[in-house]
Amino acid sequence: MKKYLPLFFIAGMMAACNDQETSNSTSDTSHIEEAPSIGKVPADTDTFSVGSRFFTIYPLEHSSFPVVVSTPHTDSLESNLQQDSTHVKRLGDTLIFTLNNGEIRTLVNNKKDDPDVYCDYVYAGYIPEIHHYLVFGSYYESDDRVLVNADNGDTTHIWGRPIISPDHKHVICPSLDLIAGFYNNGFQLFSYRDNKLILEGDVQFDKWGPGQTKWLDNNTIETEYVVMDSEKEIPKTVKLIMK
Repeated sequence: MKKYLPLFFIAGMMAACNDQETSNSTSDTSHIEEAPSIGKVPADTDTFSVGSRFFTIYPLEHSSFPVVVSTPHTDSLESNLQQDSTHVKRLGDTLIFTLNNGEIRTLVNNKKDDPDVYCDYVYAGYIPEIHHYLVFGSYYESDDRVLVNADNGDTTHIWGRPIISPDHKHVICPSLDLIAGFYNNGFQLFSYRDNKLILEGDVQFDKWGPGQTKWLDNNTIETEYVVMDSEKEIPKTVKLIMK
């Protein structure tokens, strides 16, 4: 069944109408005796790797996250067009980006009832730390987010909301799906240098998933460690140390 607004399902995503798919899955940890399948990490592990980066999980006594996270409505997201109208406009089904180099980049909706071509793009705002525009992409039975480079128009499809380290050198994209199994359940990690997003790798988890996530410093991430209990999601707060 076609999903017109799956954009705000907390989980993340992956399909592409303008497909520039990125994947470099890595897996698991050294202290697990039997190596798990590629891109999967067992529930009882306290370390995992993403590309060449290693993460250790530590408990946190207190959470700094709000109890309820509000999800912006599509209409309020499109109101960002007014704020950024100098560089971003909508003409019918087309989002038009005027890049810093003067060139034009477009993302075009296709509402045809066809799983191979259906796509719907909603502008979500500009991210100055990495010079990218953020767009929600909705497809026939999935969704994702799309980053458009404001300087050269390069597009990068990502699993979830991009969360940027304080030094702007890393971007982590969490995605949670412990119930339906339609979306990725884990992280993507990008490095950002020379105005380019470079995929370090991704990892998916079997028994837990990342909820709310933020950087505490350039190497420490606070996240909700979400597990299932009788079909109910139970979060606890942990920190991830990246090396």
